[in-house]
Amino acid sequence: MEEKIRLGHPFYFPTQTVLVDDDPDFLDGISLMLNKQLSYRLFQSASDALKYVNEAHLHCDIVQRCYSSYKTGPFDSDSITHIDIGKLHHEVLNTSRFQTCSTLIVDYSMPQMNGLEMLMNLKNPYIRKVLLTGQADMELAVKAFNHQLIDQFIDKHDPRLKQKLNATISSFEEQYFRRSFKLITDPIMANNVDAFLISAEFQKYFDDLRAELKVVEYYLIDAPHSGFLLMDAEGQRHCLLVYTRQALDEHRQELQDGGAPATLIGDVRSGAVLPIYNTVGNPITPDHPALANPQLYYGAARKISSASHTYFVTVTGAESLAFLQGKLIVPYGNFLESNALSQQIVH
Repeated sequence: MEEKIRLGHPFYFPTQTVLVDDDPDFLDGISLMLNKQLSYRLFQSASDALKYVNEAHLHCDIVQRCYSSYKTGPFDSDSITHIDIGKLHHEVLNTSRFQTCSTLIVDYSMPQMNGLEMLMNLKNPYIRKVLLTGQADMELAVKAFNHQLIDQFIDKHDPRLKQKLNATISSFEEQYFRRSFKLITDPIMANNVDAFLISAEFQKYFDDLRAELKVVEYYLIDAPHSGFLLMDAEGQRHCLLVYTRQALDEHRQELQDGGAPATLIGDVRSGAVLPIYNTVGNPITPDHPALANPQLYYGAARKISSASHTYFVTVTGAESLAFLQGKLIVPYGNFLESNALSQQIVH
């Protein structure tokens, strides 16, 4: 089994688990074992489930939406492709994002199409595959696992079925993100501007902050500064802004050159406050509104230190993300409520 994500991921949103078994009573029972905050779909028909899963992942091609190309010359080869970090948080406008299937759990013994045949017909190679078996199918399941046809097998009659199911789903969701979004993750991880993604100290703080704010989805942003858009299940949004010592020193120098009050310069120098507005292309001048009302333009900061890096962070509202203003955003809580009927067995 692959390792869990140990380093930060540039974005995350809850995904969906699909369960398939021709026995409706078993599906009813297994649905009661699942985490209450899990999005799932239940199918009796393997063919219907396969059609649903193969179509669902097409709605969430975030990779295609976040890559941009621009021409550097007259020929087709004269082009550069890069990740547009500024587009990552636009995914909160994708109302289908929570229907991304990350784990498919299927019974082996089904009419028309057995579980292995179904799993071998998946179009998305990153979906994690779990085979439910009875004692009679155990030897076959072991062979399928050894030949990497499935990622896990679980005995339907295991007394620890509930614990194993939920642990497997949680682990496989992380693996799905790491594998399916490598084309986004790897270039960002290689970018020193966002080096906090590979800082264990920052990740510890980030984990604690998400728990405190009950964050269920987050997205890397690059404006008003590097950081994250955070959103809870009810749609409450925050921005976490992350400054390096160098970025903070550069802003402090701009304040000095612009004639800012000594108290503000001192607070920035010490890392007590951070700008929460977009400072790019917005030079500091004596009449800059931030100098007259710094309490509206600066947020209290926290220092995070490691052996190699020091970061300064602040949490503020998401008002600066103008793109989201007035747009329809379906939070995870609303999706779970509207999806309640879909969580009934599809016959």
